[in-house]
Amino acid sequence: MVGGSFPDAEQRLLLEDGSFLVRGEGRTLTVVAADRTGTFSKVAGVLSLNGADVLGASAHSENGRALSVFRVGSAPDGDPDWTRIADQIRLALAGRLALSARLGDRSRTYRPVRLSARPARPRMTVDNLTSATATVIEVTCPDGVGVLYRITRAFAELDLDIVRAHVQTLGSDVVDAFYIRDASGGKITDEDHLAEIELSILRWVAVDF
Repeated sequence: MVGGSFPDAEQRLLLEDGSFLVRGEGRTLTVVAADRTGTFSKVAGVLSLNGADVLGASAHSENGRALSVFRVGSAPDGDPDWTRIADQIRLALAGRLALSARLGDRSRTYRPVRLSARPARPRMTVDNLTSATATVIEVTCPDGVGVLYRITRAFAELDLDIVRAHVQTLGSDVVDAFYIRDASGGKITDEDHLAEIELSILRWVAVDF
């Protein structure tokens, strides 16, 4: 989770402004865009494509606008190339970047080093009590190239809206919580629907591109 109150006063002003924004500063990326299915996933994919290890992320959407803030880890050569990343995000959101194909190439080149002999078994839990307006889905799985992209791609595939997201990397595993709404803006309570979401997520996190 990106620390502090979220969204804060400045971020709310960015949402209300109505402008498209991609801003990278230090090790934090802020994106404000129209609230469309798959936006969060595409931004996460671009970060992974550029070798930016996402340590935390938060998402918020309201009134047709979406705010995403990503915190990335340090790299041997300094801060990420935010200009390059911003250009690729614009291409990805316009449907002009073959993210899955490019991430597949990167995955075959860069294999993560496991810090634990026993990586977490992929699993999904559902919480319909914490929030009155969204279903909370928590996903735990081994970290890897594009894993956040893959999880959120599963949501996009099923036309689900990410209202909020809290992303954590714990050693060699990720523990990500997503506040999700269905295409009609409601919580997801149907067991068959939840089973399809679980099937999609577990298949996507197992994909080796």
